[in-house]
Amino acid sequence: MAVLAMTGAGIAQPAKPAPLGSFRVDLAKTSVSGLSAGGFMATQFHVANSASVIGVGVVAGGAYLCAAENPLLAAACMQANGFWPQAQALYEQAVPLAGLGRIDPLEGVKSARVYLFSGRNDMIVSTAAVDAVQDFYRAAKVPANQIRYEKGIEAGHGFIASGGPNDCNANRPPYVNACGTYDQAGQILSHVYGGLNPPVSEPRAAVPFDQSPFLGPDGSDRSGLADTGYVHVPPACAGGAVCAVHVVFHGCRQSVASVGDAVTTVAGYNQWAANNNLIVLYPQMAEGRPGNPLGCWDWRGTTGQDYATRSGAQIAAINAMLKTLAGQR
Repeated sequence: MAVLAMTGAGIAQPAKPAPLGSFRVDLAKTSVSGLSAGGFMATQFHVANSASVIGVGVVAGGAYLCAAENPLLAAACMQANGFWPQAQALYEQAVPLAGLGRIDPLEGVKSARVYLFSGRNDMIVSTAAVDAVQDFYRAAKVPANQIRYEKGIEAGHGFIASGGPNDCNANRPPYVNACGTYDQAGQILSHVYGGLNPPVSEPRAAVPFDQSPFLGPDGSDRSGLADTGYVHVPPACAGGAVCAVHVVFHGCRQSVASVGDAVTTVAGYNQWAANNNLIVLYPQMAEGRPGNPLGCWDWRGTTGQDYATRSGAQIAAINAMLKTLAGQR
């Protein structure tokens, strides 16, 4: 329940959430994952920051630079039809960005641990689109044993969690589907970080934090961030243990404002984080704004030509959040 504060006019309003805290964070062990537009975002955030992002989970997402700054290619990227760029060509487009220092050197991509997922009943993003993510990472010389690709489950479009509110083959909000005992958060985190302690049995909630400090320095904001983000900090991390960070990018129409805690709690990341010195960051996009009414992460260049680089509005905002968690900002 939201905490209420009294304004000067005596009208109760939700209290502003607390600032994002700082902890003993090892940013060299950062990882990311996301669904749909968040899956595209996870790929581009990883490639832009491959020197520090050691692993990525892409659930029904697509390849880096797929839309090539042309929103008209979005449908082609989601369905991987004949009009879209091929993965090798996309990798070759990333090479000069690395040469100019706009993204990290691509050598860092080679060491990444990559988890990919496409449900056989996904009606929104095709398996061919996720195949292209695998092709991109192969073009970047990621060894085959570092890529785990699951595409044999009769799942629809969504994160997969045993406590998910949707049936396995659903393609509807909140886009969190139950497919038997399949635990996608555990699969992603175990693939990235290796042997982990078992998850806790009870759901662990994330708490809100103020995202306004991560807007543009002049008060303007190209990022489209919501006012509030969410973070789960396990007791050990709050108590001074050295911890890594995993960033979860929600899909379109999947922010807390739209689906409640379906992603920030039910998807299962926090249960794994609790016993494994792992902070989980859930940045939030705003919904209902002109140009981005569904609250999607930008993988098409709508926020500017630098969208897929470290100076892109959204990538820069998330990097600032990570630096804040590590006490570097």
